[in-house]
Amino acid sequence: MKEGDFNQVKDQAGPCGIACGACVLGNGTIAETAEKTKEHITGYGIKEWAPATPGGGDLNWAETERTLDWMIQNANCAGCERGGGPPDCAIRTCSGDKGFELCSQCDGLDDCSEFDWLQDYGKTLKGILRDNRGLSKEEYVERQLANS
Repeated sequence: MKEGDFNQVKDQAGPCGIACGACVLGNGTIAETAEKTKEHITGYGIKEWAPATPGGGDLNWAETERTLDWMIQNANCAGCERGGGPPDCAIRTCSGDKGFELCSQCDGLDDCSEFDWLQDYGKTLKGILRDNRGLSKEEYVERQLANS
């Protein structure tokens, strides 16, 4: 994880329960991994020897490099508190309208459909929030970072 990225988000959690410092987008892990992957491709000459391996000649290395460059620049998140996350996040809007820092404060969490777009991960987040009801946001973040 990128220490600078982590330090910017380590005290944040979205109302959905994502602890930003434990999130691979928030803590810079995805961008860092893309950067290291690009370095390995170049450093080990993978583009040059890949055509000699099954399927290696069919790879589009320019597109791979473009994708990795995009990830290095854009696969990060400042956290909900600093303008990150989806701009139209229904979870963030709902919690803000209700005045909750975390959805664990809401009595309607179990039946909430705002998490549906996150599919199975939404169910996981609701379970984590449910299991941590009663914690302050600071306590919640501390616990999530300790468990990551």
